[in-house]
Amino acid sequence: MAISWYSFVNGLRERTGALWRRWEHCALANRTLLVVTKNARCKTSLRTLALEQGWRILFAETIEDGLRLQSLDRICVLIYDHQLPGVDWRDGLRTLLALDEPTLPIVISDVLSARLRSEVLNCGGFDLARNPLERECFVPLVNGALALAESIDSIES
Repeated sequence: MAISWYSFVNGLRERTGALWRRWEHCALANRTLLVVTKNARCKTSLRTLALEQGWRILFAETIEDGLRLQSLDRICVLIYDHQLPGVDWRDGLRTLLALDEPTLPIVISDVLSARLRSEVLNCGGFDLARNPLERECFVPLVNGALALAESIDSIES
């Protein structure tokens, strides 16, 4: 039975497309951020940065949604809103860090201070960033956390 060129090319596209999607998913899994915030402006900024930087972003508006997403996917960096309504930020951060998977949290806040940065680090945070997000400071911070997460993964493997 002869196969037509057209059938061959379409079959090849389908197979390579599936392989490409699988590779892309694995590559992006190492660059996945979970963002826990209700701030619409922050979400918009992060979507823009994600497109530029090749980050994969999952959004949650509550701690419970964040925990659900963490259990479904491998999260490298957690972006946590200091001003998340209805929860003490320390308790929320500790809850999200209680899972077995290592996650590097970056807390975003409208106000930066040495005291707050110290509290973030004491709660297991990676660092503190200003909200609204400043591209020049935030991108290197997230990329540094992603690089650290990747090096931790390579040591554990």
